Amino acid sequence: MNPRLLTSTLRWTHQPARYLVVAGMTSLTYLGLVGGGLRLGLHYIVAILVAQVLTISFAFPAYRHWVFAPGARWTTDFARFLSVWSTGAVAGLIMTPLLVELAGWQPMWAQVFALVVVSVGSYLSHRFFTFRPGSPRESPESPEGEE
Repeated sequence: MNPRLLTSTLRWTHQPARYLVVAGMTSLTYLGLVGGGLRLGLHYIVAILVAQVLTISFAFPAYRHWVFAPGARWTTDFARFLSVWSTGAVAGLIMTPLLVELAGWQPMWAQVFALVVVSVGSYLSHRFFTFRPGSPRESPESPEGEE
């Protein structure tokens, strides 16, 4: 799909709808990476960690530009994003072994469940903390300003 078409289409929809589209694409990519790691024989914790690192590289710009209007300098937004993302990652790293080791779930199903549980808190955290409304904006000519 043409990125410009996607961007212009997402700008005209409500923020929760944009979040569902971007988070859905991010989640599918993440789960694909976890599944790929499991198929390669990685331990499920290692597969999760690798998938987390790879996914965050495109998740931040996607959330920042397509879902939430950037509020501050990108470095400030990124630091906040990392704190929210890390909290969700830790929650997933706690839930998954509990479900796998204690409840006997398959690692992939445990990850899907953890992802669903974390997603609601993630949206609210990004909306009201990471990219919170009313935070100061950088001027375009500033070195860290918007493009």
